[in-house]
Amino acid sequence: MTQRSTDIKLRNITIHMSLMQISRQPGFFPRTVYAPHVSQRSSDDEDHGGRSPPLEVSDEECLRDRMPYVTPGELGNKKKIRLYQFLLDLLRNGDMKDSIWWVDRDKGTFQFSSKHKEALAHRWGIQKGNRKKMTYQKMARALRNYGKTGEVKKIKKKLTYQFSDEVLGKSHLERKSYM
Repeated sequence: MTQRSTDIKLRNITIHMSLMQISRQPGFFPRTVYAPHVSQRSSDDEDHGGRSPPLEVSDEECLRDRMPYVTPGELGNKKKIRLYQFLLDLLRNGDMKDSIWWVDRDKGTFQFSSKHKEALAHRWGIQKGNRKKMTYQKMARALRNYGKTGEVKKIKKKLTYQFSDEVLGKSHLERKSYM
């Protein structure tokens, strides 16, 4: 692999990561922008001394004006919220009472509504930034996986789970509201 093709791949990855950040803005319609391949260069292209020529971007340039400035270091420092934190915050804030509620708050036991569980799962998918629609089935799989790590365990009663004492203790410091 040549240095030029490596540079092109790295630039495409950087552009893709930037577009991922922009795509979370309302009204964004993604459009792929590729750097020209070595074989696609015409004879009248400038030689930039072994460096790749700058990309010309049209419509996407105006999107930068709508996006708040983010330094490259900040992109890596954003910690994604975990599902159990999201659910605990919803329960504590009283959001989505028709979808999730406390069965026994002191024990950390909660239950999903059989009628509105999909709406809550969809909201979790949006919070995560998923492209595909989140379903309750997928979300419940993640909750079952928490059973292996001990943060949340499934209770025998239908659609009922329980937070660990550790989660209940430390999460009072991390309260947030969503949407």
